[in-house]
Amino acid sequence: MNRTQSCSRFANTRGSRRGVAAIWALVVLAVLMVVVELLTIQTVTSIRQADHRHYQIQALWLARSGVESAAARLLANPANYRGETRAIIPKSLVRIDVLNDSAKPDIFQITCEARYPTDAREAVLRSQTLRFRRVTEKNKVRLEAIAP
Repeated sequence: MNRTQSCSRFANTRGSRRGVAAIWALVVLAVLMVVVELLTIQTVTSIRQADHRHYQIQALWLARSGVESAAARLLANPANYRGETRAIIPKSLVRIDVLNDSAKPDIFQITCEARYPTDAREAVLRSQTLRFRRVTEKNKVRLEAIAP
């Protein structure tokens, strides 16, 4: 074997090592890209779940506040109050319905339906229904919750 053959064989070995190193670098880079993509997907999913939970809690409290608002109106003046639709906070819609039994004029059923947020595709709807008896004693008026 002469010197030129030995040098060319050494050069081929060195070139093939660089090729293998480049392939390994590409494989490691691809694996890292997959890991980063999975972490991104998991983070986005967690944020969406947290937002949806926030919407659920906000809608529940809006429904409760609607019932409280209707109860305050019934304490002050129940005549002809059948409910209303309000935006208690921005991006919310609260619908209050008040039913009164003509046979029992002191019994009221309040149904409140809250939607939050109104501008989102995944708006949450919560509803709450309570029954009250309006009691007047010695110039004092109160509402008593009664079983459905």
